Order: sequence, then structure tokens, then C-alpha cells
Amino acid sequence: MLKTFFEENNIKYLENESLKKHTTFKVGGEAKFIALPSDCEQAVALLSFLKANDIKYYILGKGSNVIFRDEGFDGVIVKTANLQKIEYIDDETVYAGAGVQLSTLCKNLQEHSLKGLEFCYGIPGNVGGGLFMNAGAYGGEICSAVCEVEYIDENCEVKKIGVQDCDFSYRHSVFQGKDWFILGCKFKLTKGDSGQILSFMEDIMQRRVSKQPLDKPSAGSSFKRPVGYFAAALIEECGLKGCSIGGAQVSEKHSGFIINKGDATCADIVALAEHVEKVVLEKTGVTIEKEMIIV
Repeated sequence: MLKTFFEENNIKYLENESLKKHTTFKVGGEAKFIALPSDCEQAVALLSFLKANDIKYYILGKGSNVIFRDEGFDGVIVKTANLQKIEYIDDETVYAGAGVQLSTLCKNLQEHSLKGLEFCYGIPGNVGGGLFMNAGAYGGEICSAVCEVEYIDENCEVKKIGVQDCDFSYRHSVFQGKDWFILGCKFKLTKGDSGQILSFMEDIMQRRVSKQPLDKPSAGSSFKRPVGYFAAALIEECGLKGCSIGGAQVSEKHSGFIINKGDATCADIVALAEHVEKVVLEKTGVTIEKEMIIV
């Protein structure tokens, strides 16, 4: 039934696909199907079909903040990777599809001498995931440039929502509490000097390379920043730097990252994250919370 639907609607799909290939942590079992709609019409048709037939599904972006359990996902992963539209509406406004990688968007904006999102350069996610999590780095958050988000609501109708109604805060947005599918976003930027923007982006990337374990699979920063503290400093203070469970390890380069040493399972990563949370709470009285989403 599903394969017939995909083929009749020209929706690209993968069957019995390892989720290790679709997350930056490189863990997880198989997905029964991964569907990749390439435009709004395909996404609406797909979500309508899945809902009408009560088929379990999960919406996935770049997979840079998600890990899937070792038993896999017995349903349909709806992946946004093919929503790649970038359209300049005017000199300072651009629409970017949910599947556009943040680094790709930053480079495109730099080439058009537009600033406002350059702090996102090097964040390993895409536009949809960035909006969902209100991604941020080096003092900036993606919400600062958002004008309007286009999405499919729970009734499979295409809607738009202004930034004032997105409920953005630290690593939070309205999308986290809704059965919505982000299609893309209209960003408002400002004119700048292309060379200066590029220099800033290159500086950010160099800082990332020098401080973060980018040579190992991870989901980026593993823990949210507790109010008044830095998670990495608390973890290091508790002597957890380098701590391992199975193939998962608290990075020796940056203790805010849990990395996959090469053979980690989802169970290893979850167990290590929970151990870190428990020890930090016991030794410092501070609660830290996992940033990665476990499906």
C-alpha cells in the first residue's frame, strides 16, 4: 500500500533503511520506510495519506540532534532533505526550504552580502530543525532573523505564522508542541560587506574545529545550558571528561559533547547521558537536561 502510494505520487522513498545513515550520531536500527517529499504538494499528500491510514510517522531533518533507538522505527520517517528551495523575495528577504542546510544558507547569504545568520555557519542541521530547536551559537539564535514560517498544520492545511507567534526561547519553539510540518521560512536580513561576513564565518568555523570533536559522530552539544551555568564546565568539574559506556564517550576535547567512538549503540548513548545527568545533580545540585531527541 505504501509503496504504491509513493510511486503513484512520485515521492522518493527508501525501504528497510539503516537510520545510522540519516543521523550525525550514526546509531539506530532500521526504518521501515523513509519518504522524501520534494515540494509542498507532495508533503501535503503524504501527511494526509499517513494520517488517514493511521500510519505511524516521524518528521526528520538533517538528523543532527536526533538519535533513533537500536530497534529502529516501524513506520515512515518523513525526511525534509529534498525541500531545497532558496528564493530571494527582495534585497534583504529570502525564503529557505526546511531541507536547506544552515551552512549552505549562510554561504548563500554571504555571497549576496547579507548578514544576520552567519553565527549558524557550521551548525550541522538544516532550516527546519533549526527553527524547531531555535538553534543558536556564539551569542546568536535563528529566531533573530525569522520573519514568517510556512508549515502544514495538523489538518494538513498549509499555513503561515509570524515570528511573534512562534514562541521562541532558548532551544524552544511553538513547533515542539504541535503536530506541524515545517516547509520553510522567510528570513529578514540586513546588507553587509561580503568579505567581512566571510571572515566572521571562517572565524566561527575555526573556533568550532579547535574546540569541538568534529572528527567523531555526535549530535553536537549534548546538554542544554542550565541557567547560570555551563553544562560542559559542570561535567568537567565532576570528573566526567572521557567517561565511557560501551562505544559512547564524554569527549575529551569538549565535555559538553557525547561522541560515538565508532561502535556505540543508542542504548550506550542514553545510558551515558543519564549517568552524566545523575552525577552532576548529585555533586553540584544542578540539573542538566539532554538536548538531543531520542526516538
